[in-house]
Amino acid sequence: MRIQLIVVVVFLLISSLVVFLFYKKETINILASPEYLIETFSDAWDRGNSKSELISRTKDEMIFKCRLEKGLQYPYAGIQIRRADNAFFSLKNYKLEIQIFTQEKQRLAMRIYNLKEGISDSITRNVAPLYHNIYIVEQGENALEIPFNSFNSIPEWWYTNNHIAESDIKSWDINYVGYISIFSDPGFIVGQEREFKITKLSLVGDYSGLFTKLTIFAGVVLTLFLGIHLILYQKQKRIQLTIKYSDDFDFETESRDLKNLIHTFISEHYSNSELKAIDLANYLQVPEYKIGEILKEHVGMSFKAFLNHTRIEAAKLYLKNSSYSISEIAYKTGFNSPSSFNRVFKEIVKQAPGEFKN
Repeated sequence: MRIQLIVVVVFLLISSLVVFLFYKKETINILASPEYLIETFSDAWDRGNSKSELISRTKDEMIFKCRLEKGLQYPYAGIQIRRADNAFFSLKNYKLEIQIFTQEKQRLAMRIYNLKEGISDSITRNVAPLYHNIYIVEQGENALEIPFNSFNSIPEWWYTNNHIAESDIKSWDINYVGYISIFSDPGFIVGQEREFKITKLSLVGDYSGLFTKLTIFAGVVLTLFLGIHLILYQKQKRIQLTIKYSDDFDFETESRDLKNLIHTFISEHYSNSELKAIDLANYLQVPEYKIGEILKEHVGMSFKAFLNHTRIEAAKLYLKNSSYSISEIAYKTGFNSPSSFNRVFKEIVKQAPGEFKN
């Protein structure tokens, strides 16, 4: 079983590595990437009065501030990320890693705008369903890991503002994202300026779902392997290794008990590679030299020859009724090596074990 288990484990490791390499995502440093733009935005787009301003930006950090003002029922201001060529981009198997510094505890809202898919055919307005999450950042530096598969809710006000029912929204298409927004939401105090410093803003591979699937796959494969092995083991265990001695082994003596004792002892102990005549002598409670005399008289063999014949009879049963390899059978029947087993088998059966098995 050990060899087969190693093969299965190696197979699972190689399969997992191949799948991981297939799904592996390149890390995108948004702060440094020319393919992505980071822009300020606010409710001024909707005739509100809030403001957002980019203070500084390098490939290593950016600083922006925002201020919510009265005007809209739900004021907002912050930054948004989009492709420089205005193309849709995919967030499948990605998560967002942010290193952000704030001067006090804040509520940080994030939205994903799904521009291409998500609206039912009955809706013709050019609106973008948005998926909304809230994160709490403490005073000082914060490291956030934001998996995009956690975005599954649309705020209630969005349905009201766009006159759309919840039933009109399909599940969002993670392959067609227009914007990612990070901003101050109505949880902020109106009229109070907030400043944020971001030192890391990267899209990195999110393999949590993949690892879960691989774990389930590995569990199923190992369960099947162990189940099949258990079935075969039980089948092999049921094989009755009742040694059928030839007529030459028949004791021509009135002492049937002696015959039965010798048969029982050797049938039960032939798999012990260290079995010796002294062990049988102790079992029969006779001197060791008597063992040779008794076997010579009744079966015409030495102890070693008789033991080898018994082992080969057992091996023949294993070869015909089990799935063990020849090497495994050699050790199971008391031989010290497959080579000695092959030699003795050929001497007694006049065939190699492999020929006999087939």
